Amino acid sequence: MRLPFVALAGLTLAGCLNFRKVDDAKAPGDMLGMYDVSGKLSTSTCGEGALGAGNTWNFQVKLTRQANDIYWLNGQETLVGDIANDGRTFSIQSGVQVVVSQPGRGQPGCIINRRDDADGKLSDSGMDVESFDGTLGFSYAVAKGSDCSEWIGTEGAVSVLPCSISYSLDGRRSGEAPKADPKD
Repeated sequence: MRLPFVALAGLTLAGCLNFRKVDDAKAPGDMLGMYDVSGKLSTSTCGEGALGAGNTWNFQVKLTRQANDIYWLNGQETLVGDIANDGRTFSIQSGVQVVVSQPGRGQPGCIINRRDDADGKLSDSGMDVESFDGTLGFSYAVAKGSDCSEWIGTEGAVSVLPCSISYSLDGRRSGEAPKADPKD
C-alpha cells in the first residue's frame, strides 16, 4: 500500500506541530519569548524511527501567556493550554484525525486519531521565563470503523496501533527578554 504524502505529514511529529520559523503575527497575551527547544526521545511503543521520530529533536516555539492561559505558537497554529495555580506548571492538549487511506467500495479506509500532550514547568511564575522543561507526547490509535492493517508495519509507519511516542523537553529563551509593555 502506498501512503499518500498528506497523511504522512499529518502523522509525523514535524507535520503536526510544523515547527517552522515562528513569526510575530498577533500572539495572544503577553510575550514570554522565543525558545530553542531540545527534545530527547523518552519512550516509543510505535517502533524504531516510526513516523520520523529520532532520538533527538530540536525546534523553536514562541510562548505567550494571559492570566492562567499559555499559548504555544508553533509557526502554523496557536495552541492554548492551562497554567496551574502555582503560575509555572502548564499543560496543553491537541489532536487531529488523519486520513491515511480513503474508504471505498467495501473498504473501511484507514483513519488515525492522534493526540498530542505537552506538560511542563516554566522557570518563573511571572513574565521573566528564561526556560522551561517538560514532556511532549504523541498517541496514535485507529479511528472507530477503520482498518489500518495494510499500513501498519510499512516503511515510515508504525509497527503497532495503538502506540505512543514521548520526548523530554528542555526549552531555553533565545535572544533578549521581551520588553515590558509601557501601558502596564
